[in-house]
Amino acid sequence: MNTDDDIEVIFSDLCADVEIDGHFLTVEIYKTDIDPSWILEVVNEFGTSTVFDDAFIADGLAWKQFEETVKEEGLAAFFSKKEKRQIFH
Repeated sequence: MNTDDDIEVIFSDLCADVEIDGHFLTVEIYKTDIDPSWILEVVNEFGTSTVFDDAFIADGLAWKQFEETVKEEGLAAFFSKKEKRQIFH
């Protein structure tokens, strides 16, 4: 049985740094060796992390969710209210 010290985090090859409209996001897709579900986390240029509530059965589905979120909600989906005021006004 694994202890917390033995858990290995496995990063997807789909992890990427993305630039959208001059703003930078780090897209991290990962799982552990004890859970096959992939986690989607997006970190903005201020270091604020957005972790999606849903886990994904494949890393490609996590990436697709990132793309859909950008398309539907825009870049602002990954920034706090205070950060939005700083960069969008």
